Order: sequence, then structure tokens, then C-alpha cells
Amino acid sequence: MHRVSDLKNFFFILLGFSIPISVAFTNILIVIYTLSWIIEGDFEKKIKKFKSIKWIKSLLFIISLYFLGLLYGDVHYDYSYVLKRVLLLLFFIPIVISELKPKTYILALHAFLISNLISAVVAIGINYNFINPIFDNSAITAFLKYNYHNILLSFSALLSFLMFLKSKSQYSFLYLLLIMIYSYSIFNEAGRAGQLTFNVFFILYAIFLLRSKLKFSILIILFLTFVNFLSYKNSSIFKYRVDNLTHVVQNDGQKKNKNSVEKDIRYLFTKKGLQLVSKKPILGYGTGSFSSVFKKETKTTYDLNKHKTPHNNYLYILFELGFIGLLFFLSIFYFQIKELLNKDLLNTEKILLPSFMLFLMLFDSYMFIFSITLFYIFMYKIFTQLKFK
Repeated sequence: MHRVSDLKNFFFILLGFSIPISVAFTNILIVIYTLSWIIEGDFEKKIKKFKSIKWIKSLLFIISLYFLGLLYGDVHYDYSYVLKRVLLLLFFIPIVISELKPKTYILALHAFLISNLISAVVAIGINYNFINPIFDNSAITAFLKYNYHNILLSFSALLSFLMFLKSKSQYSFLYLLLIMIYSYSIFNEAGRAGQLTFNVFFILYAIFLLRSKLKFSILIILFLTFVNFLSYKNSSIFKYRVDNLTHVVQNDGQKKNKNSVEKDIRYLFTKKGLQLVSKKPILGYGTGSFSSVFKKETKTTYDLNKHKTPHNNYLYILFELGFIGLLFFLSIFYFQIKELLNKDLLNTEKILLPSFMLFLMLFDSYMFIFSITLFYIFMYKIFTQLKFK
């Protein structure tokens, strides 16, 4: 069993490297890791730990609600789409209950940062025609879709800054180099969520460091000003995103295109979605119902067949499972934040991860997107175990 345990440590490190660059290989690693965890045995100890983790109960309850949601409502057209993504959350169990070597966490964290570095460099190379596109699909920046790619880079930049602050190594400046490469990729490609989380959380970092490390706060603000100004002047993609978003916000959801009378799709989802939620607020419309109900109840020129979710995780759950489902979903993060703080009350940086995810889910159903879900599960294990001191 000692050999199985060593393999499990290796697979966890490999998972960190795989998530940013290969969905197929990550799928294989999920199966292998889970099988290793089962073969390892010692279930009495695992069950005891399972029972002690409060948020796992909330997790199991929300999964159960999705199955119960098949029993009510008129349509469940996308039920298989939803259940596949919800069941992925069960991978939390073998990950969080596993016992890994202390060295594994730091190696896995750096494997994740290096993999994202490779992804960023490849994306920059493709953008400047130094490297031929790996995939024909223009939505794939390097190895993943542009919006997932940018999110992983955004968190990698924040994580690199955290490691820089805590590192006592003479080579800690390398973390700053990583941040520069990540940010260059983020702001020269599409992916508003990555750009927004990068700005918002670095600003929060600057506020957090005001009293203890004022010079870092000032440098962060100067860095963000420089990055955003330079990107706006030199990146047509970033400029378009900023101008379009500004116009939508200032004009009550109206698209910038003067020939269109249609509201922005996200604005439409939010406004009409909340109207529909108000008709069934407690239990919602049932599992897999969103796209069918929304298309039936909404008059629009948009091709709604392309949209299975309302681009907001909270609204998505609220629509299909009502306030009961949303309450239990939020309780997962409530108990996770408590767990992170209880393990190290003075190390408040640990709540960076759940805070990042909670903010991110305002812009799409990221907790039900394979790469982002796996990223969160993987990183949560590291944040519960690694002492950032």
C-alpha cells in the first residue's frame, strides 16, 4: 500500500500540470487517482474524516437536489448536461480525504504555475504568429478555451504574488517574472473574466497590504495602471471589450452596435431570468430546464440554442433548484471558508481561493465547467494543507 500512496502523490502533482493544458489527460488522471485512493484502503479512517467535514454534507445535498429536480417541472431537456457537471463535484471526496506528503503540495502548486506559464507562452506565440495554432478552433487560445485559459492565468498571477510575499528564497523574484508573463497573455487575448478578476483581486491585495506593506500597495496600483493603460492602447481585443462593456453598463444593457435594438445577452439573461425565477422561487423549474424554459418565455433574435446557462452560476442554480438549492450551494463555500480559517486563523490569505471562485461565478456557471471545477478542487486541497508563511 505504501507504493500506492507514493503513486497517489505523483498523480496529484501530475494533475496540477495537466489541468491547464489537457482535458483528456486530466480525465484519465481523475480515474487513476480515484482508483488509487480506493485501492489504498483504510476506509474506517476515511469515513471518520468524511463525517467531520461539514461542507461535504452540503455538497451531497446539492447533488441530491439535482436528482430530485428531475421529478418536478415540465422540461428536463439538458438534464444529462447538468448531471455530468454536478457529479464531477464528487471528486472533492477522494481529493480532500487523501493524506499526501507535505512536499507534494508545494510540488503540485509549482507544477500548476509552470503549466500555466507554458500555456501563456504558447498563447503569446500564437498571437504574434511565432507559433502555429495547436487547434483549428479559434476559441482555444493555447490548450483551453480563451475564457478558461485567462481565468487560470489570473489565479496563477495572484498565487505567484502570494508566493513572492511569503518566499524567503533568493529566487523569489521569479514569481514576479511569472506575473508579468501571465498578465501579458491575459490582456492581449479575449476573456473578460480573467481580466476582471486580475484587476479586482490585485486591487484588494493592495488594500490588504496598505498597513503592513505600503510600498507593495503602491507598486500594485502602479502596475495595474500601467498594464491596463498599455493594453487599452495596444490590444484591439482588450479595447473592444472595455468599450463594449462600458457602453452596455451606461446604456441599460443596450448593445454598442447602433443597428441593433437587442439588449446584451448577459443583461437579457439576468433581467428575464430573475422575472422567471420570481414565478417559482422555492424549488425552481427543475434540473436541466433553463434553456428550454428561457427560449419558450423569451422573444429575442439571439440563437438561444448556443446557451445552456444564463452565464451566472447563482442564477442558474436559482432558476433550476430555487432558493433551497442556492442556499445549500452557498453553504458549501461558507463551511469551506470556515475550515480554511480554522486551520490557520491568522493566515487570511487562504480565503483568496473561495473568494475568487465566488466572484467568478457572477459571470458564468464556472462551478459546472470541467477545467475550472477541477482547478478549484485541486487548489482547495493545497490551500487547506499548505502554510503560506
